[in-house]
Amino acid sequence: MERILNPSKKNLIIFSLLSFVVLTLYVWNYSFTWEFVFSVAFYIIFLLVILFIGIFISARIDKKKNSKLKYYFIISFTQLLIIWLISIPTRNWQIEYSKENGMNIVELVEKYKMNYGNYPKSLSEIEQKMKSDVPKWTALGTKYTYDIFINGNYSIGFKSYYGYDLHYENLNKEWIATD
Repeated sequence: MERILNPSKKNLIIFSLLSFVVLTLYVWNYSFTWEFVFSVAFYIIFLLVILFIGIFISARIDKKKNSKLKYYFIISFTQLLIIWLISIPTRNWQIEYSKENGMNIVELVEKYKMNYGNYPKSLSEIEQKMKSDVPKWTALGTKYTYDIFINGNYSIGFKSYYGYDLHYENLNKEWIATD
């Protein structure tokens, strides 16, 4: 119990590493959540408030018990704030990169149509007939989807942050976000 109340630098480093992993997974998990009322910002702000309150409560306990509990809360609060601030530009980059990579699929689908006269039934058909590698995973870690419609059009898509689905529609030649 004493090692928890008065952690050494080594214990704080171990806690920092574990905390970083858990908080990163927390932010990542809620990044794909979109609910009517709550979004990722709500979950992060809620946890920041809890950690902030924890700093003050643990500071009082530290005075009474002559301990160093507040360091746990300060470390987690700081890490969560940094992770959140870094995640915003990272998300934007991942979405844009995933769209660019999706355009490689569009080019392969269009090339397939030029060679065979119709759109492929699946992306694996492109790999089999054209011996081309088709990107399967986005920079976000979600899979690309391919849908062909009765009218002969198609859509390339992927699941994005905040519960949005992004789809490239060949009629409009643009990416559209839907939720």
